[in-house]
Amino acid sequence: MLSHCLSRKGTKNSGLGSLFFYVSLMLIFSLSGCGAFSPAVTETVFTGPIMGTDYRIVVRHTADHDPEQIEQTAIAAMASVNASMSTYLDDSEISRFNQSAAGIEHTISEDFRVVLAEALEIAALTQGAFDPTIGPVVNAWGFGPQGKIVRQPTDEALAALRDRVGYEKVTLVGNRLSKRVDNVYLDLSAIAKGFAVDKVAEELLTLGINDFLVNIGGELRGAGLSGAGHAWRVGVEKPQVQGGVQQIVTLTNASIATSGDYRNFVILNGQHYSHTISPVTFKPVLQKLASVSVLSERCSTADALATALLSMGETQAKEFVRAHKIAAYMLVRSDQSPDVDVVISPEFEINLR
Repeated sequence: MLSHCLSRKGTKNSGLGSLFFYVSLMLIFSLSGCGAFSPAVTETVFTGPIMGTDYRIVVRHTADHDPEQIEQTAIAAMASVNASMSTYLDDSEISRFNQSAAGIEHTISEDFRVVLAEALEIAALTQGAFDPTIGPVVNAWGFGPQGKIVRQPTDEALAALRDRVGYEKVTLVGNRLSKRVDNVYLDLSAIAKGFAVDKVAEELLTLGINDFLVNIGGELRGAGLSGAGHAWRVGVEKPQVQGGVQQIVTLTNASIATSGDYRNFVILNGQHYSHTISPVTFKPVLQKLASVSVLSERCSTADALATALLSMGETQAKEFVRAHKIAAYMLVRSDQSPDVDVVISPEFEINLR
């Protein structure tokens, strides 16, 4: 007789739908009893709003861990990242830097330093395909704190922003940050969410929780085992507003992040414009490459690389993935049908189940 030997408590319902993934939470079943899994192990799910999106955190823990403490620890970790790196908060670290003049040195927090250092490293690696100073252009297209726009920015208006954009215009030495020209504006939204996932994961490990899945707005990191006794299974979403699962991927102490051109967009004169801005053209990406998912140990790395690859376009992204041995899963729109062509790197393929 089948017996269900996983209890679930502390579950909070917020109607959360992952931005790019559906998480498959498997239940434990056996022919007799619970096998290697103790009935004292509880699965708890925490959900709620954060950083302009939603989080969903699944943890497996024993009675030694207080669910309320787990949740408060996770919320505090996410809130600290938001307070430091949100351009929507006037008093955040990043906003204070953005409002300052060139040459003024700022002593920044360790989290801010870590995220910006990785952002600048990936900017250099991708030759600017990922650029943390692209914020003024993002704002001009209506994807920033000022909100949506009703008409497309002119070529002249975009050209006027060129002097403000370029990752080399930022100087980071230790935890001291400054800008070389006035009006440089940092936007870490394409990496900070992934970093928040990492920070929550590290706090859970500190609490002695080794089995969990952290999801913040579709950026995920899994550790240990799911309730079914195997690696966490997540689904890469189809590149369309209606969604649906395109591919199941296993996460074994790893992270995955996806960038796509079909969820966050603005419609101007009947044309859809993606929130992903090309640092070359200063315009939203319009190409066949619909979405990119990247696997990495750290979610911040996967988050930034997925954005960079999407902004590169199909041809350059394929070359970059091959040259740097990146675990990438790319969905490319086909000329022949409404379906998509799938491009999978060898490093990613081993995680398909």
